[in-house]
Amino acid sequence: MKKYWQVFQISLQQELYYRASFIMDRARSITIVIAFYAFWTALFSDRATLLGFSKSQMLTYVLGMNILRALIFSDKTWEMLREINMGRLSYYLIRPISYIRYCLCRDMADKCMHLVSSVLEVSFALLILNIPFYVPRDFLTVLTFLTASAFAMLLYFLMTYAVGALAFWTAESMGPRFCFELFLEFAAGAFFPLDVLPRSLKTAFELLPFSSLLYFPLNIFLERLDPEALLRGFAIQIFWIGIFFYFTRAIWNKGLQAYCAEGG
Repeated sequence: MKKYWQVFQISLQQELYYRASFIMDRARSITIVIAFYAFWTALFSDRATLLGFSKSQMLTYVLGMNILRALIFSDKTWEMLREINMGRLSYYLIRPISYIRYCLCRDMADKCMHLVSSVLEVSFALLILNIPFYVPRDFLTVLTFLTASAFAMLLYFLMTYAVGALAFWTAESMGPRFCFELFLEFAAGAFFPLDVLPRSLKTAFELLPFSSLLYFPLNIFLERLDPEALLRGFAIQIFWIGIFFYFTRAIWNKGLQAYCAEGG
């Protein structure tokens, strides 16, 4: 475990080194929060509720979305594409380490940096804009929310790892990865709650793995789910984690057979 802890520390130092990229990423998040805050505040100007949300719940969804995006959608698996295409994956395969654990450690360092920044941004927004924040009435809700968020992180990692493995067969895998992430954020509820979609489309996204990443954990925090919906949501999360665990392992093993270390 010591070697993976060192990977985490080195990755964290690298995040601090490339400050310009980090600052631009956080500036993007702040802009999104301000835009969504203005948009939903305008919609609630003459309404007590909208789409089943109270004003405090909707604005808390916006702030919570900013934090969960930093925690779940920040990752380093995109570096795997470059390492495979340039043949640098060989450096890890010949060493006594697990590459997937190595990627997890890099991911966690990236998530820690973005999580701390997003929490500070949300705290600043709460103080400056005086945003009404919804606080769960039951502490068990917070524990359930944290559990769902942990499952969401694992699911997202497995999904991006599987997409990244496409680099074994094509040097143009960055395109599919970009399209995948764009659709994923939309279907996960990162732009707006899925309640704004037609009911059939919303139901489809809830059955697929996408809503498990943001929409489901945030609805737990906002206490909008009854026990049946809560159990169904966790069942869907666990089901897709199992599917992607076996799919990722299969595609990775298949990719290693096709790997020829070009450019190494």
